[in-house]
Formats: sequence, structure tokens, C-alpha cells
Amino acid sequence: MTTTAPDPTAARAAVLAISVGRIFAGGLSWASPRHSWRLFGLGPMNTSDSSSITSRLFGVRDVALGLAAQHPDPNVKRLALRAGIVIDAADVAGNLLAVRAGAPKTSLLGVAAGAGLFVGLGAFALAQQ
Repeated sequence: MTTTAPDPTAARAAVLAISVGRIFAGGLSWASPRHSWRLFGLGPMNTSDSSSITSRLFGVRDVALGLAAQHPDPNVKRLALRAGIVIDAADVAGNLLAVRAGAPKTSLLGVAAGAGLFVGLGAFALAQQ
């Protein structure tokens, strides 16, 4: 079995992709929950319930994780990546449960795929450090 040396350039690119994606998704979810629902394939947002509050809670969480992944302290960066992996894995599981309970299947593509991508990128970035 051969092993390859860590690739810091690829790790930085993965962390940058995670940061930009999180800050964009989180910022949009916080600023305009209705637009983020459409973008993520969740269908029309029910304005008579607490959906906008939930979207904003998700949004601020993702902005914080995205900013932490760009922190100059490598320990903070590593912790942000690890936390992101756990949170995104839980998001994938929660999305699968929601689809199973009748949520639109497009959410499986819009939300679970994005969270799954962040799990993979985060694991890759951590492995390269």
C-alpha cells in the first residue's frame, strides 16, 4: 500500500470551499429564509409557522462555522472542521428522516447533498493536515 504526502494546497482549497459555501448558505438563510428554501429545494416556505426562525438559526450557525474555518489559529480551524463534520452528518441523517416522513424528495438533493459534500471536504482537509 502506498501513501501520499499531505497536500496543503488541496487542503486550503477544501477549507476555502467549505467557508465560502457555509457563509453563502448561512448568510442567505439568515437574510432571506424564503429564498434559501427555494434554493435548497425545500419547496415553498410556510410563513405561518416558525420556519423562518429555524432557517435563521441554521444560517447563523453556518456563518459562524464558515468564519471559524478561516481563523488564523490552526486549532480553531481544526475544531471548526470537526464540528462541521459532526453537524453536517447530523443534517444528512435528519434530512433522510424528514424525506422518509414525507418531506419533498428534492430536499434530499438540495440539503443532504450539500451537507454530504461538506462532510467529505472537511474529512479530506483534516486528513491533509
